[in-house]
Amino acid sequence: MRVRSFVELALIGALSGCAGHQASVGSSLGDKPVESASPPDPTATGEAGAPSDAGAKKKPAAAEEEPVGPPPPDPAVVKALVEKTGESPASAAVDNPLHLRLEITPRPAGELWVLAVVNRGTEAAKVQLDLRRLSLELAPGEDEKKPAKVRAKPRAKLITCKLPEGFGGMMTDEAWRPLAPGEGLVQTFDPRLYCMSGSGDSQLATGQHVTAKLGYTPKAPRNVYKAGKRVEAASPQTAPFIAEPATPAAEPADAEHDPRVKQLVATEVVLTPDLTANEAEEDPSLPLTLKFVHGSDAATEMNTTATVEVRAKQKTMLYFRRELVSFTVHGPDGIHGCDPQPDERAPDRQAYTPLGAGQSISATSLLAEMCPKYTFARPGLYLVTARLDALRDGSEFGLSAFTGRLESRKEALVRIRTGDFPALPPPEPLRVRVGQ
Repeated sequence: MRVRSFVELALIGALSGCAGHQASVGSSLGDKPVESASPPDPTATGEAGAPSDAGAKKKPAAAEEEPVGPPPPDPAVVKALVEKTGESPASAAVDNPLHLRLEITPRPAGELWVLAVVNRGTEAAKVQLDLRRLSLELAPGEDEKKPAKVRAKPRAKLITCKLPEGFGGMMTDEAWRPLAPGEGLVQTFDPRLYCMSGSGDSQLATGQHVTAKLGYTPKAPRNVYKAGKRVEAASPQTAPFIAEPATPAAEPADAEHDPRVKQLVATEVVLTPDLTANEAEEDPSLPLTLKFVHGSDAATEMNTTATVEVRAKQKTMLYFRRELVSFTVHGPDGIHGCDPQPDERAPDRQAYTPLGAGQSISATSLLAEMCPKYTFARPGLYLVTARLDALRDGSEFGLSAFTGRLESRKEALVRIRTGDFPALPPPEPLRVRVGQ
């Protein structure tokens, strides 16, 4: 299977509108792909035969090359997103004293989402486009098939997607970027890096209502009494801020007149099936399917695991061992194959597993044991596909077991929080102007 991995750590990757299922990966999120990267050899020697850079870790070859930025996204996507920032906000929470508007455009499954911050005010401002401060709130959609009384009940608890504490896959971007009236900044990001459960599963689902927020959670309004009535009033906010006036102003007299902005809030978007589905078509001729149960949200390279499952569509016999499953990893330093050692043992009759329709068998692999060293050397997002080569038919025991190749239709997600090597510098965001 050919797969596109928008991984990395810089995460701020820039502006790729490319399709998700391509045999390429970026050296930083959205960067020009690197077709392969050989694992480094820590024992490599120089011409004199002595180890070079003794005691130092050698980076993957791909990491030593200067990353090349990706081509710009479809101008129509950017233009539509910038125009969207000019629409009247349906909620007061979307507006702010500087009239900076944050909006996102979800893209088809496997592609980077596009984010824009545009100055829709009349005064110059400055903003920190730091995607470490990005969060996505996921609310389940309404099921129209349910009775109206059931749909009227409050929505289930929101899921807040954000980078985990201690995540090292994001380059610091605390630069203040000026925005004149009508100017904006556009970036891309991979929502799967944010919306991942502890077991390595994507939390994005069809029908969800997504609200993007950039910045820091502001203090909630406080209750005050005016003319004997209790009303809500803005609470004084303290640093840090995500946006401020371009020209430093005097300390605000009160919280209601503070022009500084703690958090930018986008309007809600709804995820449709084309934005979440990411599976190839199943081969109807095969009696078995191979899929991932889950990937992993790993602290380091040494903790990366993946669990696969073989499920029968009809009554089948199978010789299955973990060693028969191989993986392909699409990461920031290229594409790596992870093949276990050959299973040379001759199976006995009990090694063949009978599976009835709907029954399954699963196995968990420690990827660090199977993959070349430094495959997961950088923190960030990795996409993993699996393949099972079943070669034994059991004929020596009078059995008729399945033989052939099974491939996973959907990749597993692996998130590495800290790595041996640092994140690559993020590309500059695209600067745009309203009406252009």
